[in-house]
Amino acid sequence: MKCIEKAMNETECNPRRKWWGYVSKETGYRYLCRYNHTFAVFSSTEVLYSNYETVTDKRGVLFAINYFKNKCKK
Repeated sequence: MKCIEKAMNETECNPRRKWWGYVSKETGYRYLCRYNHTFAVFSSTEVLYSNYETVTDKRGVLFAINYFKNKCKK
């Protein structure tokens, strides 16, 4: 799940294959994406949106939410 941790710490929008993330300059929200789909949106204090399509997506999203609650939440 190192790819999720890396995606949760990215700041620039750099779309690519697999997991990636960025922080919106307009809203300040963190987006977690896989391929061209947004699977989770985080504010600085809470999870605003989460969704998944496959079992792999579900594991990644749940790991990201747990990572956010334990390491990223301010």
